[in-house]
Amino acid sequence: MIARPDPGGTEITPDFASLLWPANRLGQAMKSLAAQSKISVVPTSATAPCCNPPERMNHDPEALADWIESAAPTLGIEAWPVESPYPEFEKQLRHMGPALLHVPSAEGSKFLAILGNSTFLRPDLREVHFTASDVRSELCGAIERPIVAEIQETLDRARVPASKQARARQAILHERLRATLIRGIWILRLPPGANFWLQLRQARIPRHIFALGSVHALQYILWILAWWIVGSNVLRGRTDRGWLVLWALLLFTLVPLRVLNTWLQGLITIRVGARLKQRLFFGALQLEPDRIRHHGAGELLGRVLESEAVEALALSGGFLALVALIEIVIAGFVLAAGAGGLLDSLLLFVWLLVTAGIAWRYFQRNRAWTDVRLAMTHDLIANMVGHRTRLVQLPADRWHESEDEALDRYFRTSQAMDHSSAALTAFVPRGWLVLGLVGLIPAFIQNTNSPARVAIAVGGILLAYRAWRRFGNGAWQLLAAVIAWQRTSILYHAAARADLIGSPDISASRHSLSVIEATDIVYRYTDRAEPVLRGCSFRIVKGERVMLKGASGGGKSTVVSLLTGLRQPNSGHLLIDGHDRETFGSIAWRRHVAAAPQFHENHVLAGTFAFNLFLGRRKTLGSSDLEEAQAICYELGLGDLLERMPAGILQMVGETGWQLSHGERSRLYIARALLQGADLVVLDESFAVLDPENMKRAIECAVKRSATLLVVTH
Repeated sequence: MIARPDPGGTEITPDFASLLWPANRLGQAMKSLAAQSKISVVPTSATAPCCNPPERMNHDPEALADWIESAAPTLGIEAWPVESPYPEFEKQLRHMGPALLHVPSAEGSKFLAILGNSTFLRPDLREVHFTASDVRSELCGAIERPIVAEIQETLDRARVPASKQARARQAILHERLRATLIRGIWILRLPPGANFWLQLRQARIPRHIFALGSVHALQYILWILAWWIVGSNVLRGRTDRGWLVLWALLLFTLVPLRVLNTWLQGLITIRVGARLKQRLFFGALQLEPDRIRHHGAGELLGRVLESEAVEALALSGGFLALVALIEIVIAGFVLAAGAGGLLDSLLLFVWLLVTAGIAWRYFQRNRAWTDVRLAMTHDLIANMVGHRTRLVQLPADRWHESEDEALDRYFRTSQAMDHSSAALTAFVPRGWLVLGLVGLIPAFIQNTNSPARVAIAVGGILLAYRAWRRFGNGAWQLLAAVIAWQRTSILYHAAARADLIGSPDISASRHSLSVIEATDIVYRYTDRAEPVLRGCSFRIVKGERVMLKGASGGGKSTVVSLLTGLRQPNSGHLLIDGHDRETFGSIAWRRHVAAAPQFHENHVLAGTFAFNLFLGRRKTLGSSDLEEAQAICYELGLGDLLERMPAGILQMVGETGWQLSHGERSRLYIARALLQGADLVVLDESFAVLDPENMKRAIECAVKRSATLLVVTH
């Protein structure tokens, strides 16, 4: 943590020292925080022994950081490293939790266990309240005190009144230290792939939904009661001032209820939407490579677009449908008390069944229309990518054959869906209005009901009419969300794909690899009967420069994907220093092996040139890292490119910025792999598009900058 550069010269008060956990009890601190916050999904006994970091890591902050991130998944949680600007640190402390905060000291690393709301967990498992300002002064005192002395001297010279000095001192302190980052903070949370219901419970969504339903039901009952008071007085031919005052009070009561109703809707929408987006994005990153290769760019784009529809339509349609169902239930009771009696209530139930049939028909037609629309999106992207090929190879009179056929199918399915949509949103409420009035015919024929009961029946019919209008719009949006969900559920379920956790002690080990061994590796793609690799064995020792040659389709890139951990062998053993990937865990395995995949599997993302270079770098960047990156770029022959770009290494590149040639992109990918600092660097066909001079430079740079090198080539 940057806030304590000289821990030996900073004294910690006894009260604050009692909050700190030693590093050798870090596992117990994480377990206790997860249990107290109810975020751990792994059932563990309170008396079960905890996995704690070994003593050798006590004075190694980087190893402890790796250990925390590796140990958290064993509890079913995620330790997410964050950093806080000094001006925001105190404010964030008030709302931070559950979290761990690293506090360096002369005796070694210690940790602060934060439960949240300025509540901290002591090593004796007692909860203690400590103000955020006191915590900040304890942690940041070493960097504040010299500056505070200077600020105080300036304030005294400027003769600032004593009453205003505290505020001025704080403002100047924030300005002086605004570039200072407080690091060594880990937020403990459920991983994005955890059970979604648990994530919603952690965000208190069920409680908010229940409150929303209760508030709306109360609001609706008060609204009916207010107009019942007016109606009963008018029908009896009297206007009592006391009743009118009660009517006005009921209407005024509805105002805060409507405000609370709107606030709850917004709160639920934001929290559910945030968690759904996070899960879908995480799922996109968790998709298996073999599954992605069967989907085109247009199909994947269509799934992403549909994911936006899921959130927007499901939440808005869900609210409307929930409110409409509450109103329909209340309208049923009102109708039962009116002139129509149970007959009108029975007709309301029958109409609910009819509406369900109309909604099902709309669902089927909307699903067919969505399939046609997504197919058009897929074809459009494919045609845009292959535009130049079409211009050269395809006769002009055949350019739009497929588009015309697709537009014809789209028109027919759109027409059918529009008819069903009109039935759901227009016919359902108006049809009920007619049916409800028909249900009053027996009451008019018998002529035995009072005007009040007739008025109640008419009011119930109008209430149900309003509810059916809302239900039609809500069902239309909700069913569209269900259809969109069927297209994007692959991303949702991919987020739950289990990743290899490994042993925290081995995962956090900082030693470099000595040897990689493969013994009788067999790998078969899911869509192929014959394995692409059979009996593959090799050995790569630290410091070696190895070339893997072979014909196209011979399995070279499959070997690369196995080495980098993207795929798992069907049988055989792949070991780093005698440990397999299950023992290391996926994250630690990737820390040892970095690769530059083939050109068509690598990308320049929209961002700065430096962002693309450091895409795989885990640690915080500094000036020395930028200098290292520039040195590698010059060694690779990218010096002219950096000098041409107005912003140099900070120039925006990619789709929205500076366009790079194939050779420049290829060397960028090599630099990206080298900058990860991995023990083994794998370059898969990385030199294929380079001219002889630049290829020589790139090879020399790769040999010089990598501890162990594997080059794949034809």
